[in-house]
Amino acid sequence: MIRLLHLSDVHFGAVDDRLLPLLLALARDLRPDVTVISGDLTQRARPGQFAAARAFVDRLPGPVLVVPGNHDMPLGNLGLRLLAPFANYRSTFGRELEPTLTLPGAVIQGVNTANPLVWKSGHLTRHSTDRLTATFAAAPREAMRIAVLHHAPVPAADGTPADMADADAALGTLARAGTDIVLSGHTHMPHTGFAETAAGVLFLQVGTAISTRLKTGTNDFALIEIGADSVTRHAWLARQGEAFVPSASARFLRTSTGWRGLPEAV
Repeated sequence: MIRLLHLSDVHFGAVDDRLLPLLLALARDLRPDVTVISGDLTQRARPGQFAAARAFVDRLPGPVLVVPGNHDMPLGNLGLRLLAPFANYRSTFGRELEPTLTLPGAVIQGVNTANPLVWKSGHLTRHSTDRLTATFAAAPREAMRIAVLHHAPVPAADGTPADMADADAALGTLARAGTDIVLSGHTHMPHTGFAETAAGVLFLQVGTAISTRLKTGTNDFALIEIGADSVTRHAWLARQGEAFVPSASARFLRTSTGWRGLPEAV
């Protein structure tokens, strides 16, 4: 069993400072095997914001895998965004934008969906597709294949269409690569679900862990327990700077025809 802590959209530069120590203490208490942050570590991709994000990541239980989001590229400085969109990100978190992490029973592949030409909307490039396909092809047959994207090619929890160029093609790419689970953020709304055209892929989204940029009235993150053919996602919510408390759990079973939901975990 792998215990994975899934955070997203922490947005340093727009953080609820009351939540920061609460989340760090809880993260240590939960003792995950790995922590994943699916993008938007900063609000405006400024050096000071990246420094604060780095300090936060260094205090999380490791190993920690991060990928950039659209907010991790400059917004107003068009020249810098087009010529060196990830300069500040790379100087803080290293040159690799699509890290790979292998654990007993799982392989996790980061995918950079941030698009310098559009800024807000995501895309899946040929380079990312080839990297994802190669990583999953080389993984042991029994390993759970987990992709970490900032943007997901599925609608948000409120039905808003996927904020990704050619979402249908991205779904097909993920399915053909053998992806079992996609972890993502971007919408600031937690969500779990499937896609009819990618039945073998389970999509798990979290909202914003500690940012003030709320869409649901709560901050949230998830603790995900991953077995050989099962996933249990435990949601944790915090209202207006209060302590995080456990919320609903969702259980899923991987079958020969894809994933199916199980009755709510007790």
